[in-house]
Amino acid sequence: METILIAGGTGLVGKQLAQFWKAAGHEVRLLSRGTSDPLVGKYQWNPLEQTLDEQSLEGVTVLVNLTGAGIGDKRWSKKRKQELYDSRVGTTRCLWKFAQSCDTLKHYISASGAVCYGFEDDQKTYKETDPFGSDLLSDLTKEWEAAADLFATKCLVTKVRISIVLSADGGALPTIAKPIRMGFGSFLGSGKQAMPWIHISDLVSIFDWVLTQKLEGVYHANAGNTDNASLTRAIAKTLHKSLWMPNAPSWVIRLLFGEMAVMVLKGLKTDNKKLLATGFVMEHLDLEETINEVYRKK
Repeated sequence: METILIAGGTGLVGKQLAQFWKAAGHEVRLLSRGTSDPLVGKYQWNPLEQTLDEQSLEGVTVLVNLTGAGIGDKRWSKKRKQELYDSRVGTTRCLWKFAQSCDTLKHYISASGAVCYGFEDDQKTYKETDPFGSDLLSDLTKEWEAAADLFATKCLVTKVRISIVLSADGGALPTIAKPIRMGFGSFLGSGKQAMPWIHISDLVSIFDWVLTQKLEGVYHANAGNTDNASLTRAIAKTLHKSLWMPNAPSWVIRLLFGEMAVMVLKGLKTDNKKLLATGFVMEHLDLEETINEVYRKK
């Protein structure tokens, strides 16, 4: 059994992962902006001020970083861009600052982003060995992972490049489904932009697999690749809604979202063979069945 400290443990993935590992018998601690309460396994930190309750690291064998402000939550103003970097690169450097003195640490596991190769080739299926792109998301991921690699002098380091997470409790799916529920669903731009995806439970299982198998390096966390039109159709079918609106024009999306529109209008495909070659078995491989299952549970 491991003693696991999670940063970002109150987010969509963190909550389920903490529950999963507690049920498996691990000791799970969470870093929180609130007051420390060791009795319930919560410890205070403030990565912006580079402070952390060092009791949280006593005896810790695995450190997991799931922090990161939502990429698509707000327009990319200069201030928001800085928040995106601070919440990923800054938090990682804060953890490294304090973890250097943790003699029991064996494994550092970091969330990362799958959309990090640029959008120059929408026909290619990218592998983990492909170079980063030159856009904001690629640069953000590159710096994020470089900060994670600081831990390589001390312990195993694993970076999980996460695709679009399908869950009814948060992430992209409720946002995409909202206009469809209201009867105004449509494809965005051409609708052909590629989208790697994964079910939330498979993602939790991947983090556990990385832990138990002691995997090291970079891995794509995706069950497959779809496109905007196929995902929209699958959601509409599950919700018993029709898609009668014309495609949302690209210029309207750019007007609404500004620079962030690239996330909606561009896409890429990622390869998951490296992860599967380790023996991991994905449970949710069919997109339509996955969306049905997500909403059934909800």
